[in-house]
Amino acid sequence: MRRAMIWLACLVAAASWAEPPDGWFEFVIPMIAQDSIVDVARYNAGPAGASGFVRIEDGRFVTGDGERIRFLGTNLTFADAFPEKERAPEIARRMAALGINIVRFHHLDRHHAPRGIWDPAYDDHQHIDAEQLDRLDWLIYQLREHGIYSNINLHVSRQFTEADGFPDPDLRPRYDKGLNYFEPRMIELQREYARELLTHVNPYTGNAYVDEPCVAMVEITNENSAVRFALGRELHTLPEPYATTLRALWCEWLEEQYGDTEALRAAWDGGSEPLGDEMLRDPELEQGVDEWVLEAPSPAEAVLETMEDSERGRVIRAELTNPGAQHWDFQVHQRGHTFEDGRPYTLSFAAKADPPREIHVSIRHDAPDWRMAGLDETIELGEEWREFSLTFMADDPLPDNTRLSFNNRNVLGEVWYADISLRPGGVYGLAEDQSIEQGDVELPTASAVPQAHTDWLSFVMELERRYTTEMYELLKDELGLQAAVTNTQATYGGAAGLLRESRMDYIDTHAYWQHPHFPGTPWDPGEWFIRNSPMTAELGDDTLTRLSMYRITDMPYTVSEYNHPAPNDYRAEGMPMFAAFAGLQDWDGVFQFDYGAHPEDWTESRVRSYFRMESDPAALAMFPVAANLFRRGDVPAASESATLLLPRGRIAEFVREHGNTAGPLWSQAGIEREDALRRRLYVDWTSEDEPKLMTNGGADARDPVQWWSEEDDGGVFVVDTPNTKVLLGPIAGRAFELDGVRFDIGATGNGYAAVALTSMDDRPLAESEQMLLVALNGVENQQMGWNEERTTVRREWGHGPTICEGVPVTVSIDGNRDLSAWALAGDGTHKAEIAGRAEEDIRVDVEYETIWYELSPR
Repeated sequence: MRRAMIWLACLVAAASWAEPPDGWFEFVIPMIAQDSIVDVARYNAGPAGASGFVRIEDGRFVTGDGERIRFLGTNLTFADAFPEKERAPEIARRMAALGINIVRFHHLDRHHAPRGIWDPAYDDHQHIDAEQLDRLDWLIYQLREHGIYSNINLHVSRQFTEADGFPDPDLRPRYDKGLNYFEPRMIELQREYARELLTHVNPYTGNAYVDEPCVAMVEITNENSAVRFALGRELHTLPEPYATTLRALWCEWLEEQYGDTEALRAAWDGGSEPLGDEMLRDPELEQGVDEWVLEAPSPAEAVLETMEDSERGRVIRAELTNPGAQHWDFQVHQRGHTFEDGRPYTLSFAAKADPPREIHVSIRHDAPDWRMAGLDETIELGEEWREFSLTFMADDPLPDNTRLSFNNRNVLGEVWYADISLRPGGVYGLAEDQSIEQGDVELPTASAVPQAHTDWLSFVMELERRYTTEMYELLKDELGLQAAVTNTQATYGGAAGLLRESRMDYIDTHAYWQHPHFPGTPWDPGEWFIRNSPMTAELGDDTLTRLSMYRITDMPYTVSEYNHPAPNDYRAEGMPMFAAFAGLQDWDGVFQFDYGAHPEDWTESRVRSYFRMESDPAALAMFPVAANLFRRGDVPAASESATLLLPRGRIAEFVREHGNTAGPLWSQAGIEREDALRRRLYVDWTSEDEPKLMTNGGADARDPVQWWSEEDDGGVFVVDTPNTKVLLGPIAGRAFELDGVRFDIGATGNGYAAVALTSMDDRPLAESEQMLLVALNGVENQQMGWNEERTTVRREWGHGPTICEGVPVTVSIDGNRDLSAWALAGDGTHKAEIAGRAEEDIRVDVEYETIWYELSPR
């Protein structure tokens, strides 16, 4: 069989900056030229919804004519969802060219105009701005005309204020999450907003959104789980009048379950005993902090000392002055304690923090695997002293090697601790002075009697069930909404999230690889960092295999937010990994987060923030590849499957045991995350008492997606299908022989690269007459202000145009004719033909600065 060969070696010409990195060049992706090889708008056949409403058949989305539809999407947020009307057609046209066929409208409800939907003539968040709504209508119409559906989010970041009649917004959970599952007036205002927005008639389509075929999905509330807050202490520390409202609902539920206090006390009796002697060494801090250990590994910088406080006397002061790499890199411990398994203990202390923060308090093994040994509490600290008393039952402690630990969450600033006491004994159950009849039963925490904590989680799950059922019935029954509905992301709430969302039309999730961490003020643009490592090297600790554990049998599955955020050096891996894995798992929709604005001038295009892709070649360059992998279906679904059957009646128990994750349930059933590379994973329900695993299907003859672990081969991700080949990871300087195609990758600055070859005429590569080769590594702005560890640029994002690192590649294709190659400009048009010799093996030396190439027969 004849083998045609293309050799692509990117030789960089003189650049316009003082000291350019070797192998880098300016490259910008503006508007995509119509009918260029990178233009995949043909996948959007006709206006969105032209054949009728998207509906669900056999657990999949289908169009009005019954054809399956997969969604490749992005998000528009804040002001970007309300562009000037003259820009809307360009936005729609560019998105369609990239292969996008759905847009999720997100954060509409955060701000007043021009950044949000609320009318600035009013201080409240209850009056929709007419001009903003008109801009939204026009954009949705333009998207529809380009074959792009809409996903409308209702509650995302609406934060009620005093102007709305809700006191203490700064003391409530951010965006009122958790709280808006049970606060009656918040729920009613949410219902009013849904009525007003969704029954509004778009003048350009002529339809109300409840009757608009181009609206495929509606999301009730974003990343919002009362169960998740119940696992911490956000619901325990609500201000009035919300705390009283929640306590009344809790006691009503307890009365329904137990009838009276006597029965409740018996059910919650975990054993009690008088408090014993102090266990802590030097509890009065006479020796300063000699008995305490500060854990703050480099690059973290912190101090631990004692000081005199006017209220509390001698106290411990811990301050983080430079953040660490992990969220646990600022801890204070006292080590070397012995606990008696199954005996109650009481920890009491006072604490405060500046700035306020969430801390984690635990009794745990002081050796790998560092497992919890009875106390596992998350606590909210403010700037004023608060007192805490936590009674817990010791659970499998290590003799002489168990520690008390305060994890201060790697947040810059100070934390103070006073009056710390650890003693055996305490009341482990319902306190004597509490009763259902008085309505003062405290909200249990994670260290409470197991039955009490399980009851608490069951109660909060019931709050979620009521809210989601009532909102779903409003949308579907009262308003007549045709679009599919989900409540929130199934990953929020662990096993309870799966149960909650199983009552909706489809399942949705979110994930980010190395989301930026803000050690001080949340979202402070001047103080953040990322780990900045490739996901290809971390199979099993990655985002994608985790997501695979949250799909429900016979329900469509989407991931409506996903990103490998900038300025991660390896983020070009993100879209092809996402699309390929989604195809393997047979998911129904994948959304990049987020698109960003549409600049007036593309020539100075630059990476503008962590998530926005509109001018980031690392994300944009691989979108046509992602469209082929997922929408065209180049990656076939895995033939094997595994279904985890969970007993509905034990979900609260599972959440108590495993918290905000379902992963351990899979592990206990014998399925590890790596199994998602060869099996489609599902969750379903059983009437039996124990979880059960069901598997079916035979092994694939050939794995279309391979992920070689770091130990085996450096962490390389491979897609090997007839129409598309992808190589990601430390592939520079190496050769790879895939099925019918050989790649010889040249050197890059860090040894990594992202390379893809895909047929653009729907034929196998051996027969294709139009192929796109994508080859790049890093992408960044010019003169970015990296720190020494290369984990942040703070506010110094640099300037445009963006620069890319080219990757030398030799591609040899079995069975194809003699090939010619073109270097492409950022808009996909031919930049220059790559010269070569007309011999059996054509070798073409490329001297053009590009990451896109077109290959075709001569």
